[in-house]
Amino acid sequence: MIARDPMKGTIAHWNRGDLPFGLRLVSVCLAVTWMAGCQGPGSTAKTPAAEQDPGAAGLAAPKATDDAKPATVGAQIKIVKPAGIKVSGGTPKITVEKDVIDLGEIGVETKHSGQFKFTNTGDAPLKIELVRSCCGVVTKGVEAGQEYAPGQSGALEFEYQGLAMPNPIFSRLLYLQTNDPERSLTTLTIKAAVVRRVDYKPEKLRLLLKGTNAGCPEITLVSLDGRPFSITDFRSTASTIKAEFDPGAKATQFVLRPTVDMAKLEHNMRGQISIDVTHPDCGNVMLPYDTLPEFEVNTSTIMVFGLRAGQAVQREIWILSNYQDDFEIESVSSPKRVIKLVEETKVDNRYQLRIEITPPVRGRDETVLSDTLQIKIKNAKTVSIPFRGFYQEMSDFNVSR
Repeated sequence: MIARDPMKGTIAHWNRGDLPFGLRLVSVCLAVTWMAGCQGPGSTAKTPAAEQDPGAAGLAAPKATDDAKPATVGAQIKIVKPAGIKVSGGTPKITVEKDVIDLGEIGVETKHSGQFKFTNTGDAPLKIELVRSCCGVVTKGVEAGQEYAPGQSGALEFEYQGLAMPNPIFSRLLYLQTNDPERSLTTLTIKAAVVRRVDYKPEKLRLLLKGTNAGCPEITLVSLDGRPFSITDFRSTASTIKAEFDPGAKATQFVLRPTVDMAKLEHNMRGQISIDVTHPDCGNVMLPYDTLPEFEVNTSTIMVFGLRAGQAVQREIWILSNYQDDFEIESVSSPKRVIKLVEETKVDNRYQLRIEITPPVRGRDETVLSDTLQIKIKNAKTVSIPFRGFYQEMSDFNVSR
């Protein structure tokens, strides 16, 4: 009879005296192989039901004793991890030295630089996945794809070009996206107060189409911190305005006397003057200019809502001369013939016009009607007023179109 030993897990018939010595030795080897291969760590072989529960096969379970120990056959089995596989449960962590850098007071259009320092204080590599900067800020030193070992530090460098206009509360944001599970997106802030180091008067030029030199005033530049500077360049839109200066002169105040090209001014009635200076905290002064038009209307755009095809609506338009000149209206029309003149009344140096807008039947996808009211002035330019109308209901749509 074959007896199983549940504590040793071996077949006991190998010590029977009726077997030859050679067969008994083979039985011992098979038993050791079965224990190491089927019962060793990581084995997928299933333990027979009788060994899982001796009582299930009708066998009596051995009595447990205090000094009972599982018997081992042969040498101990050692678990060896596969070579080349690194087991790590660490976590990366980005720690920034300063989240906010305040540049203090800076001059308009001046360049400034700085850096945000950070360290990987985690116990796994920190990977930079994205670097994003705001307008006017250029970054370097850190790029997407870079990795920082535990304890390693880095620095996101930035360069900023100051605004052209003063701003007491200025800020720009930078972003670092990393594989830090607790802080995947790091926000960095640049703060400053953009101030004017060189003041100028007037702040805006208001010019005329008539009169000597378009009524252009003098331009005065003054250093607000007492540091002297020079003027190196003077430019304007389409070279409409020019001014003479000595680039070798250095002072805390300059007075420029601009000259206006009247012919160019008629085609460039709005523009800008740019003056380059050598002040340490102000490299440029931007001075806008505007020109009073010859004629002015009481509305810049004609806009009508709730249009219905074929149903005319009327509006009132006033046009006057800004220079108090007498004038005549030669004609009133529109390219698409949607608008026509109904009545014209002259009062002193201005006209009151009553116009009529008749919307046509709209197409399948049309919801907006556009045209231009053109008022032709005798011996003068044509005054144009854009028109936009919005249809009311889909019933206005003509299926036959």
